[in-house]
Amino acid sequence: MIPWWQGKLKERDLMSAFFAKTWNKIGSRIAVMFPDRVRDLYYSAGRLAGLEAQREYFKVGKQKPPGDFKGIVEFIKMALETLIVPFGEIKIAKLYKLWLDEEAIIEIEDNPYASGYEAEDASCHFLKGFIEAVLEYLTDFNRIEYEKLLVTEDTCMSMGAETCTFKITMTYPPRGTQ
Repeated sequence: MIPWWQGKLKERDLMSAFFAKTWNKIGSRIAVMFPDRVRDLYYSAGRLAGLEAQREYFKVGKQKPPGDFKGIVEFIKMALETLIVPFGEIKIAKLYKLWLDEEAIIEIEDNPYASGYEAEDASCHFLKGFIEAVLEYLTDFNRIEYEKLLVTEDTCMSMGAETCTFKITMTYPPRGTQ
C-alpha cells in the first residue's frame, strides 16, 4: 500500500492509498464476521456491480452494446478504468483468436483492490465477478453462442506480482454441432 501519510502525494496517489486502505479494512471486518465467505461475498458483489454498471451505462447513454468479443473486452476495460478501478492503469495486454477460442488478457497496474494485501491465492474476487457478469450479460444480449466462458486471475499483486492479470476465454462450439 502507498504510505499516504508520509510526505506529499499527488491527488491520484492519495485517493488510491485511501481506497486501498479502506478496501483492506472492509475485507478484514468481513473476514472476522464471515471467515469462510469472504471470497463469495466479494465475488457476488462484483457480479452485482457488473450487471448494474452496464445496464445503467446502456440505458442512460442510449448506446448500443458491443456485439463481438473484441468490443465486449474493450467495454470491460472502459468500465473498469472509468467506474471500478479509476486509480490503476488498465490495458488489454493481449487479444487474439485461436481455432475455437477467443482470448484476452486484461492487465491492471497499481490495483488498489490488491494493494497492501498479502495472500497465497489471487484475491481480486470482486473484479473477477465484475468481469464475468459483464461478459455473460453481453454475450447473452447479443445471442452469441458459446460453449464455455472462463475468467481467471492469472497473477495478483497480493501474491507479489507486479500486476493483476485476468485472462478471458470464450470457446465456441465446433461447427455443425450447434
